[in-house]
Amino acid sequence: MKTKTLAAVVLVLLLSGGASVSGATGWPGPDQSGKKLVILFTNDLHSNVLPRMVVEPDGTRTEKGGFARLATLIKWEKDAAGEAAIVLDGGDFSMGTLFHTLFETEAAELRLLGLMGIEATTLGNHEFDFGLSGLARSLTAAKSKGAALPAIVASSLAIEGEGEEAEAGRAAFRDYPVRDYLVMERGGLRIGVFSLFGKDAADDSPFAGPVVFRDAEAEARRVVGILRTKENADLVIGLSHVGTKPDPAASEDEIIAKAVPGIDVLISAHAHTLFKAPRFAGKTILVSTGWGGDVLGRLELSIGGAGGPVVVSYALLPVSPEVQADPAVATAAGEYKSLIEVTFLSGFPDGFGQVLAESSFDLDTPEAMEASGLEAGMGNLLADALREAVRRAEGAAYKHVAAVIVPVGIVRGAFLAGPITVEDVFRVFSLGRGPDGQPGYPLLSMRLYGRELRHLAEVQSSVVPMKSDAALQFSGLRFHYNPHRLPFDRVTDVSVLEEDGSYARLDPRKLYRIVVDSYTGGMVDYVSKASYGLLKMKARNAEGIPLANQIEGAVDADPASPGLQELKGWKALAGVIGEYPDTDGDAIADVPARYGRPEGRFGPAPSRSPLRVLIGGSGLTYFVLAAAVLILALLVLLIRAIVRGRRRRRARRAAR
Repeated sequence: MKTKTLAAVVLVLLLSGGASVSGATGWPGPDQSGKKLVILFTNDLHSNVLPRMVVEPDGTRTEKGGFARLATLIKWEKDAAGEAAIVLDGGDFSMGTLFHTLFETEAAELRLLGLMGIEATTLGNHEFDFGLSGLARSLTAAKSKGAALPAIVASSLAIEGEGEEAEAGRAAFRDYPVRDYLVMERGGLRIGVFSLFGKDAADDSPFAGPVVFRDAEAEARRVVGILRTKENADLVIGLSHVGTKPDPAASEDEIIAKAVPGIDVLISAHAHTLFKAPRFAGKTILVSTGWGGDVLGRLELSIGGAGGPVVVSYALLPVSPEVQADPAVATAAGEYKSLIEVTFLSGFPDGFGQVLAESSFDLDTPEAMEASGLEAGMGNLLADALREAVRRAEGAAYKHVAAVIVPVGIVRGAFLAGPITVEDVFRVFSLGRGPDGQPGYPLLSMRLYGRELRHLAEVQSSVVPMKSDAALQFSGLRFHYNPHRLPFDRVTDVSVLEEDGSYARLDPRKLYRIVVDSYTGGMVDYVSKASYGLLKMKARNAEGIPLANQIEGAVDADPASPGLQELKGWKALAGVIGEYPDTDGDAIADVPARYGRPEGRFGPAPSRSPLRVLIGGSGLTYFVLAAAVLILALLVLLIRAIVRGRRRRRARRAAR
C-alpha cells in the first residue's frame, strides 16, 4: 500500500476513535505462524447509501456511514492485505431509506454492494419485505443491469409449492444465482461461506410467501459437513441472519455455534449488536458491526497453526467524514438519488432535502424506545400525526378514531434538533409496501371490541418483556399495568378518547374505531401466538362483521377521486408535521414542545399488595386463583388423610 494511503488509514483511526483488539484472548493457543487472512465485513446496511447524523450517548452529533466512504475503506484495506482479504456482508442490505424505492426496478443496493467491492452477502428478513415476487424482480434487475455483483448465499431457505410467484422466484434464484454455499480461494486458503436464517428473522418475514425457512442448526450441520469433507475448506465462515442476545443461553447464534463444530467465524446480523471485541462460543468467533454501515469490521486471522484459527487483530474502522468518498460509488449514488426524485418524490419539488419542519430538541430514537419499552415523545408524535392525517383525508366523512397504535418495530428513524427533511420523514416509516405496489405501509381503519383493545394494552405489559421490538406507542388510549400481576392480565385500568376530547372508561362490549399500519394489521395472528391464545383480536368493520381482507379497511387518501388512493404512513406524517404552527417566525413549521417528553399516556404502576394483584383482574387471574385454592384444598385434604392414616395405624399397633 502507498505511504500516503497508509497515513490516511492511521489518521482515520486516530481522529475517529476506531475500536481495536489485538491478540484477542479466549482462543486456544498463541500460535500465529499460519497463513494470514483479513476478513472485512458489514451487516444490516439497510439502504443507508448516504451518510446520516447520529447522536452519541454523550449528546454530541457525529456524521457516520455512507456507501462511498465505506467503499474507500474497503479499497484501502484490500490494498494493504493483497490476496489475503475477503469482503462479506451479513444481509439486510436493503430497506430503510428512499434508496430502497428502487429495489425492484434498479436493485440499487445490490449493485452498489458490488461496486463497493463486497464479494458475498446473504438474504436477510428485509430482503423479503416486498414479497418473493419483489425480491425476484430485484435479482433480475441486478443481473441485467449490474456489472460486478456480490455472490448471494442462502443455505437455510427454500422456495416450495407451485404457482406463478414460486416459479418466478425459483427462476430468479437460479439465474442470479443464489447459492447454497460458496468456496473462495484466498492466499492459498480454501474458504467456505454459507448462511443461516434464524427463528426471530423468520417471524419478521411475514411476506416471504412460498419461501420456507429451515431449522438453522440442522442446516448449519449439513452445509458445514459439506464444506469440511467434500470441499476441504481450510476456514468456514457463516453469514448469520440469526442474531445474538445479551443472555448467551438465549442467544441463537451462540447456541448454534456451540452445537455445530466446524464453524470458524460467524458474521452475526439481524440483532444490530455492535461487537467492540470478538465473542467466542465454543471454537467459533462471532463478530458484528451493528447496523447502518457506521463502521467497517476488520478481523485478521492466522490459519493453519496449532489449535485452529487465531485472532491476530480486530477493529471497527469508522466510516467518518475524514474518509474521502469513492468517486465511482458517489457518482452512482447521485444518479440513483436523481432517479428517486423523478420517480418517487414528484410531489416534493426540492427532493431529498426539502425541509418540512424543524425541531428545537432531539426526539427519541427507535433504539431508545425499544430499550425502555415505555411511552416516548416521538411515539406520541407519530401516533397523533396518523390520527390527524386520517381526519384530514376523510374530511366531512370522518368518523371518530378512538385509538392509534404504532409498533416501535416499524419505526426506523428519529427527528433530531434542526431541520426535518423529506428523507428524514421517509426513514421513520420507510418499511413495506401496499397493495398498490408502492413503497410504504398504508394506513388501515378497523373496529375492535373494548376487550380487544385491552388485549392490545396487554401486549405492552406482557409481550414486550419477551420481544422488545413488539413495544407499542398509543394515541387515544390511556392505561396502567402492574408488572407483578399474572402475564396477560396486568392492565389495571384503561380509558379511551371520546369524540368530544374527553376520556371515558373502556367498555368491553363496545366497538371502537382504531387506525394502524398494514404491517401491524397483519401481525394480529402473532399477538395470539405470542400470548399462547390468551390475547385474541379480530379486525371488524363498523357493523362488527370481520374484515374479509386488509384492503377492505384501507384509509383513502383522496375519497373524492375514483378508486382507492392508499394513505401511506410516511406521507401522512409528512403532511401533518409540515403544517405544525410556526412558533419562531422563520416560516418553517415547529415540532410542538410537548413531544419532547412523555405525557403519562401509559406506564407501569407496580404493587405487590394482594388486593392490587387480584382486584380488577380478568377471568385468567381468577381462574389461576381458583386453581391455586383448589390445589391448596386438595393438598390439605391429602395431608389430613395421611395424618388420619398414621393415627389409625398407631391405634392398631397400640391395640395389639
